[in-house]
Amino acid sequence: MSSLYDLSQLIDMYSGNMANVKMTTAVFCDQMSEDMDMIQQKLDEGDLVSVKALAHRMKPNMKLFGVNNLHELIITIEASCLANETEKLKSEVKELREKAAVVIEAMKKA
Repeated sequence: MSSLYDLSQLIDMYSGNMANVKMTTAVFCDQMSEDMDMIQQKLDEGDLVSVKALAHRMKPNMKLFGVNNLHELIITIEASCLANETEKLKSEVKELREKAAVVIEAMKKA
């Protein structure tokens, strides 16, 4: 298990069925990759309402998969969207994408 994520909640949810955990983790990684591309696209378009909505949609999965550093960053991104802080958002989304790539890579190797 990696310090980047914690699958214990997912393992409990599936009563230890690791095949289901592995399958769900693969789907999560694919979805997270798509979400990262979409959040960047919406930011590039200046659509902060969609950036906030995408970030908000990601929060429950980040909690479920124990990706706490990304969960906290997503909360920050939501706040920056509300405050219309575009320049700050660019930096936060860049950080989110970089950290998400590391998490995805680690999950796929596990």
